[in-house]
Amino acid sequence: MIPEIPTPITKLFETALTRMGNKLPTLWAENKTQFLIAYSGGKDSSILVLFFKYLKETYHIQTPTLFYLSHGIRSIETEENELFQFLKSTEFPFHFVKKKSQIYLSN
Repeated sequence: MIPEIPTPITKLFETALTRMGNKLPTLWAENKTQFLIAYSGGKDSSILVLFFKYLKETYHIQTPTLFYLSHGIRSIETEENELFQFLKSTEFPFHFVKKKSQIYLSN
């Protein structure tokens, strides 16, 4: 499961939403907007996943789908296993694609 979002982070999320006009999450929920999040395993995409978790819990937007692509350029099997486990823990549907290899689909 994704860890609980610390209060200082939720305040940052609300500040960002206020700057965007604060109506977007409501529109996304009303229009049933769907999202595909490209996940790299880095800090930026990890905070983006937390942001969408927050949006889903707070504004009831559609469940986003996560996507990870391994280009297979270097062998990072341990790291990929950790990324795969993280994606499973989000409880969001996800696609974990290994180029020229296996494709793992949730649900």
